[in-house]
Amino acid sequence: MYFERDGVKLAFDDTGTSSGSGRTAVLFLHSLGDDRSTWRAFVQPLSRERRVVTLDFRGHGQSAHPAGGYAFADYAADAIGLCDELVGAPVVAVGHSLGGAVALTIAQTRPELVVGLMLEDPPLYRDGRGVAPPFFSLLRDFTRQMQARQATIEEYEATLAVTPAGNGQGSMADVLGAERVQARADGLARLDPEVFSPAIEGDGLEDVRPDDPVRCLVVVLRADPALGAVFGEEDERRFRTAHPGACMKVVAGASHLLHDEQPDRFASELEAFLSALD
Repeated sequence: MYFERDGVKLAFDDTGTSSGSGRTAVLFLHSLGDDRSTWRAFVQPLSRERRVVTLDFRGHGQSAHPAGGYAFADYAADAIGLCDELVGAPVVAVGHSLGGAVALTIAQTRPELVVGLMLEDPPLYRDGRGVAPPFFSLLRDFTRQMQARQATIEEYEATLAVTPAGNGQGSMADVLGAERVQARADGLARLDPEVFSPAIEGDGLEDVRPDDPVRCLVVVLRADPALGAVFGEEDERRFRTAHPGACMKVVAGASHLLHDEQPDRFASELEAFLSALD
C-alpha cells in the first residue's frame, strides 16, 4: 500500500486489526539503509491480535526517491503523516537506529500519537556526526556501483552473504540466514544511495533532540558495548537524566543489528513491553 506526503509516494503495510481487541497498534520504523522487510519475522505473530504498521522511509524499499534529499525532519514528518492520515489511533512506536530517533521525535512533537516507545540502539547523541560515516561511505559507493551496472539480486546476495556479521559470529549469511540476506539484497537494489549522504556529511541527525521530554513509557535496548553499540554508557546516563522513568537493557552478544541477530530475545522484550501497556 502507498500514501503520499509532499508529493512523495511512501510504501507501508497495515496488517491485523486492533478493532475490538483492546490492544494498541504497533508502528515499526527501520534503520538508515534498511526497509520495512526487516520486521517481517515480528509482524505475523503480532498481527494475530493487534494492528501492525510498517513503513518504508523515503528513498528506501518501495518508497519514492525525492529530488530534494533526505533530511531527518522529513523522515519524522512522513511517519507523523502516516499516523495522522492512516492509523488514526495512538501507537506503540518501535524504532531501530534512525527509526528510533524518528519514533522519539514523534512522541516529543505529537505526544497524543504515541503511548509507548521501544528504541533499538538509537543514535540519539551523535551531535550531527551520524553513526559510522566510513561505513556509510562504503555502503553508498557499493550501492552506487551495483546500481550503475544493473547488478542482479544474486550479485547483491553473494556480497552480503560473505560480509562479516557485526556480532563476530561468522558471516551475515551465518547469522541472519538466507531469507534475511535475500531481503536485504532486494532492499539495496531499490535503495537510493543518497540516503547515506546526510550521515556522511555530518548533518543526518541535526534535528534530533534527545533531552526533550516525552509523556509515554520508554524502553531502550542497547547493543553489547563490546560490539560497537551506538547507544553507549554515557548515552544511557544522559538519557536517564532527561527521562528518569525510561528502562534500559543491554542485550549481550548483540551488535547494532540486534533484532536481526537475536530475534527471539527482541520478540520477548517487545511482547513484555506490549503486555505492560495493554
